[in-house]
Amino acid sequence: MIGKGTMLAVVAVLLLAAAASAQSFELRTWSTPGAAPSDGEPLSDSASFTMRSRLGGPFVGHAESASFALWGCGAYTPVEGSFFASVDPEGAVIVRWSLGSPVDVDGVNVYRSLAQEGPYVRLNEEPLAPGEASYLDGTVWPGTEFWYDVRVVVGEVEEPLVSGPMSVTTGGTLVTAVRSTSPNPFTEQTTIHHDIAAVVGGVRLVIYDVAGRVVRTFDHSPEHPGRYEVTWDGKNDAGGRVASGVYFCSLEAAGERSTRPIVLLR
Repeated sequence: MIGKGTMLAVVAVLLLAAAASAQSFELRTWSTPGAAPSDGEPLSDSASFTMRSRLGGPFVGHAESASFALWGCGAYTPVEGSFFASVDPEGAVIVRWSLGSPVDVDGVNVYRSLAQEGPYVRLNEEPLAPGEASYLDGTVWPGTEFWYDVRVVVGEVEEPLVSGPMSVTTGGTLVTAVRSTSPNPFTEQTTIHHDIAAVVGGVRLVIYDVAGRVVRTFDHSPEHPGRYEVTWDGKNDAGGRVASGVYFCSLEAAGERSTRPIVLLR
């Protein structure tokens, strides 16, 4: 049986021997002799710490005893590449990336956030083909800083392409306004597309009839300025269907007000 001092010496020698060619290591431990997990299996509960290459890699060293095993991996991030984001002439953001890795990448996902620390939301429904090399985000709005992160998919693992996200700021100024309602006229439901430039003091989105009476008040409390949409199903606050006619959608935020007519046809 290898003593503690001998084990540490073996580990130290292995680290020094592999340092020139290995950039990271993976340590697996177990309590039962001969119970070493095969490559790719999860660590046992007895493991006290882990240094794991993010997507594996060619092994350049190996040592083990009854209670530990050490592999030296040839690269910390086998998938190498870069990406950048910019605003195109139409005001959309285009994200471009390049892959320079020998690893077979199964797909690419593009994420966006309003803050560097997140949370990030995936923009594409299905993983993009690695060869596409770009993604056009047409859902941005003016005068706002957006953060993007590109992540590659290898098997069941998803990893950032680079070490951190990238920001881009769209031009123009965000203005509180009801941009459109679609469809309009409508029979069953319509979507109210609107921009909110400031949320200080709260946001009020209300449907009025031609006499100025409140028909529907939406529970709409966004946490930050941005572009939003709300669906109206042609019902009042009591849940009853309202009659055909002309209605007005009114948006109020931070002292600004915007109104747009909506036509309901039964």
